[in-house]
Amino acid sequence: MNREEYLHLLEEIKEHDALYFQKDQPKISDYEYDLLVKKVEKIEREHPEWVSEDSPTRSVGGTPTRGFRQVKHDYPMLSLSNTYSREEVLDFTRRIERILGRDSVEYCVELKIDGVAISIKYEGGRLVRGVTRGDGRFGDDITTNIMAIRSIPHVLKEGLDLEVRGEVFIPKREFAKMNSERREANALLWANPRNAAAGSLKLLDSSLVAKRNLEVIVYSAVVKGVETQSAMQTYLSGLGLPAEDSAYFRVCKSSNEIFAFAEYIEKLRQQLPFEIDGIVIKVNTLRDHDRLGATAKNPRWATAYKFAPEQAETRIEGIVVQVGRTGVLTPVAELTPVALAGSMISRATLHNQDEIERKDIRIGDLVVLEKGGDVIPKVVRVIREQRPPDAHSWTMPDICPICSAVVVRVEGEVAARCPNTARCEGQSIQRIIFFASKRAMNIEYLGSKIVKKLIRYGFISRSSDIYRLTEEELSQIEGFKAKSIHNLLKSIERSKDVTLSRFVFALGIPHVGTQTAALLAKHVGNIEELLQVKKEVLCTIEGVGERVAHSILSFFHDPIHQEEIERLLAIGVRPCAAQKRVSGHSFSGKTFVLTGALKTLKRDEATDLIKERGGRVSNSVSKRTDYLLCGEEVGSKYDKAKAFNIKLLDEQTFQRML
Repeated sequence: MNREEYLHLLEEIKEHDALYFQKDQPKISDYEYDLLVKKVEKIEREHPEWVSEDSPTRSVGGTPTRGFRQVKHDYPMLSLSNTYSREEVLDFTRRIERILGRDSVEYCVELKIDGVAISIKYEGGRLVRGVTRGDGRFGDDITTNIMAIRSIPHVLKEGLDLEVRGEVFIPKREFAKMNSERREANALLWANPRNAAAGSLKLLDSSLVAKRNLEVIVYSAVVKGVETQSAMQTYLSGLGLPAEDSAYFRVCKSSNEIFAFAEYIEKLRQQLPFEIDGIVIKVNTLRDHDRLGATAKNPRWATAYKFAPEQAETRIEGIVVQVGRTGVLTPVAELTPVALAGSMISRATLHNQDEIERKDIRIGDLVVLEKGGDVIPKVVRVIREQRPPDAHSWTMPDICPICSAVVVRVEGEVAARCPNTARCEGQSIQRIIFFASKRAMNIEYLGSKIVKKLIRYGFISRSSDIYRLTEEELSQIEGFKAKSIHNLLKSIERSKDVTLSRFVFALGIPHVGTQTAALLAKHVGNIEELLQVKKEVLCTIEGVGERVAHSILSFFHDPIHQEEIERLLAIGVRPCAAQKRVSGHSFSGKTFVLTGALKTLKRDEATDLIKERGGRVSNSVSKRTDYLLCGEEVGSKYDKAKAFNIKLLDEQTFQRML
């Protein structure tokens, strides 16, 4: 390899860093990225005169994010070196023993949570600052976002000055829910929980961060009197901090014990409520950390032993096109069935034509499959050296495979769309399934199979037709007995009484998920008002940007959608605002800020009650704040409110004022 190729490799890694750290849209797995870095390390060992200042071997990775104040870390936040094999782990332990001059060293082995590293600072036991790792020396000040994470105490059990380090993550359950909402809103899916957590911490509105249900586990602090890493976990937990569960870390006295723990955790991996990508091996005695020191990038007293991602090889037998409810055409690979991460996989989305061309995927190729975030099967790469002679490329069709309409491509978008909104059966099926789904109109007993049968029989072609179904028509459907017919008709009738937010969500407006639908419902009185809403009004709603506003207006200005909404209302669907408005209340025009954990109400419930009575809820205390509603373990907002002489309310007083 010559120096030009080395520099090209650095540029490639830089591009992947930008996708991972700034855009939270990685295009390769962590494993593939680490292999690129290891390649750089090997080249630099052979040619030390080539080493560049911006080599990944010299930097931590992250860079500051626009929109946040930059803060210098009291102590550098370094990243861990990675190992993937037993041999590399043995090299690490031998090096430690050699430097310390001991035949036996004790290690504390912990889970490597796939999250975002943060630093949290307490002064006098009160939380005063939260910072991302950033470039290791400077990070983003995300204090308000850190305070929105429920598991982080605003006040410690002791009045200490303390800086702790930890990992913010999104539980698997929440990640699946978030991606489901993004899919329904036709938004780009998060690649994995780590990127979803990173993206959430970059939000400039902490109330939106609170809705993401982030969690954190802390693992270290600079503190006197604690001698080992294993004792550190107990100490942090005793302060009320969310430290590692004792079931998930172990003190090991040999490499064999380390490998035994790694095997135990790898078997347990699928059952854990959060994503991990390996274990972290740390020298247990803290005073040894100073002796071992650190490189510019990594501490020498710790390393990560990463599990290779669960992958499988299979062949692409064909590529078919699915048509979604908004008309987007999505290529899907039909695969030779293969077992992967506990399930048989026979299909995998290829996303779009650009993705297929970027990865040079052809029909007949042998490919490597991986579950993105252990959830969504994806084609990681093609095994080109085993490409058969008859493998052939694939291109997106120019006509819709369902209705034969000419496919359109909007400038600036990668998606190809079928424009035949009214008559494409593929879109109709998906729209009706979505409309009836649990989180939309919640019509029980009307699943995808029944919808397809009803369309095939010619009984329905759009969502409003559901409400015209008769017992006579349903009795003609194969397998539909009297009880099934009764249950379905009863569920259809019951669904007519629906909240405005559910109804808006059920309409399937592009880029409008459950949260945006709820925001719209809160800011308008009824569906009629929403149909006439102006762009300038939409753009004043927090959480509705230019793109979403344009999508909403385009949807409501479409005569086909207008006609469908009129049909639904005429047939008896009654969308109503979930919140009642209380006029002339003392809260009207007043600004509230909430702090601490409330006993009798959830924060969202308290917020809704204030808004129902004409009040506003802000995330930060200012001179314009009228009331601070205080729960248990109040944070820095309490001190600021007292300084501004703002009226403080406990829950009992708040309930009386309601």
